[in-house]
Order: sequence, then C-alpha cells, then structure tokens
Amino acid sequence: MTSSLRLPVRSGPLLLFGLLAALVLGAEYIITHRADFSQRPLLPVGVAADVLVCLPALFYLLVVRPYRLPLSSLVGVLGVCVALATWLLPVTQQQPLRLFPALLEAATLGLAAARGRRLVRAYQAAYARNPHFWPSAQAAIGSLGAVGQLLLTEITLLRYAGLGWWAAPEAPATATAFSSYRESGFVALVATAAAVLVVEATCVHLLAQRWCPGLTPWLLFGEAYGLVFLLGHAQAVRLRPVLLGAEELRLRVGFVWELAVPRAALVAAEVLREAPATGTGVLGLSKPLFAGPNLLLTFAEPVTVVGFYGIRRTAQRIAVYLDQPQHFITTAGL
Repeated sequence: MTSSLRLPVRSGPLLLFGLLAALVLGAEYIITHRADFSQRPLLPVGVAADVLVCLPALFYLLVVRPYRLPLSSLVGVLGVCVALATWLLPVTQQQPLRLFPALLEAATLGLAAARGRRLVRAYQAAYARNPHFWPSAQAAIGSLGAVGQLLLTEITLLRYAGLGWWAAPEAPATATAFSSYRESGFVALVATAAAVLVVEATCVHLLAQRWCPGLTPWLLFGEAYGLVFLLGHAQAVRLRPVLLGAEELRLRVGFVWELAVPRAALVAAEVLREAPATGTGVLGLSKPLFAGPNLLLTFAEPVTVVGFYGIRRTAQRIAVYLDQPQHFITTAGL
C-alpha cells in the first residue's frame, strides 16, 4: 500500500523546489506584515532580493538543470516572481522593484551569451551542408527549441512581408513548380480581408481613443500585426510553390505548412470533387489558402508536416489545393 503512493523519482527536485519556495514566500509574508516593516528601509530591499533573485536561482538549480528545461523558462519565472513581489510589498515600499528592468536585461543578455556559441556552431554546421545564408540561418535559429521556433516564425513573417511583388518565386530549375493562388481567388480574398482590417482598425482606434485611451496602442499594434501577417502570408504563398523534383516532393503552403519527402514516398494522387469528411484521417492543408482541397495525396507511410511556431501534424493522406491538380498527377506519373 505504501509503495503504491510513492511519487516518481523525477518528481523529487520539483517537490523540493515547491517546498523551499513556499517557505521563502511564507517567511517574506511574515516579514512584510511586521509592525516595524515600514520603519526599516533595508527590509523591502531584502524581500525583493529574496523573491527576484533567490527564487529564480532555486528554480534553475532544482528544476531547470534536473529536468533539462530551456534557459528561456527563467524569463517566465521572473515574471511570476515580480507579480509575487508586487503582492508582498506594500505600495509605498515597492521602490526596489524598479530594479527589475535591469535584472531582466541582465538575464536576457546572459541567455543570449549562453546561446550565442551554440547558434554559431549550428549555423556553421548547416552552412557546411547547404552553403546558402537563409536556409542555414533558419536551421540555426530552429535549433534553439521552442523559443527558436517562435523567433523563426516571426523573422520569416517579416522577411516575406518586406519582399516586393517583383521578388522571384523560390523554385529551382531542377524541379517543377505548382502554384496555389492563381485560380482560387486567393489574392482577391487577401486584399478584401486587408481592406476590412484597415476599416475595422480605424473604427476600433477611434472608439478606444474615446472610451479607453490606455488600450489604444495595444489595439493598434494588434491590427498592424494582422496586416503584416496577411501581407507576409500572401507573399509566401506566391513565392513558395509546391515543388516536384526527380528525388523530392516539397509541399509548401506559404510559410504556414511545409513537407519535404522523397518522391518515391508518394504512392497515389487523385483529384477531389469535395472536401473529405471529418474523421477519415485526412489532413487538410488548404484552409490557409481560403480554398477547398482539390487534390488528395497518399503516402507509403505516415509523414510529418511542420507548421509555423514548430507545430507538427502526422498523416498518411493529405488534402491540398493546387491550381492544376491534374497536371501534378501527370507529372508525378501517378
């Protein structure tokens, strides 16, 4: 009976951190409620130091290292510690919290220094395999884990949003390119959505400026980000067609989804007259194109599709949209 209640060994460091954090916060709560707390100017500094320095240090030693968590998790912990320190300290004794921006900046610089050498090594290894700057930079940034995937998506978005309509599609001469925006009305739909977003942003901005001025900059940022996303997505769909080469199939839906598999892995392709029913195990990738799927691809075994922010989906059958699905089938010899 006793053995059935034992927690896994791996939970030991986490439980120890929770116990120590509770003891620290309990002690700080007692200190901040002392009658003479406001009369001792060093006590608020000590409380802020314990919460903003000691707790993150304990988290690093007892959680980050044993569980091999990314160092970026410390940023979230620092944010929680700031909230706890704000709760513990009276409003009139919160002057030490003004040091937090400097502490956060120091932590960020330390994290960047720790990751810098790893990033350089990853770029050099990727460049040795593929001597081109952007693919190598993508591989290096993506090697940083979840934070790298987030950063890579934002950089990719800004990169395509900043490219002009004169930029050439990313299609090598050794592969056949298949577009997915010419015959679906994709460009018109994106332009309409952008126009609606501009009108909505103007109305919301005027209303927020009148009723809630503090919210106005955030709403403006959100609407601007939406416009940049639409522009970047439209450019990526145009510049990143589906590629069918002699050895590889590279399925790309803007910068939202991407799949690269050997050409021999594709065993069947058929034209779709309507979207597959839900629950049939078919992965649909046509929604970012504002169109229904018109081509069903079947692979010899399940394949993994990589999306933005590092999202992954696995399926053996994938429904996509192409401007000329029959031409794809003929070219693939299926």
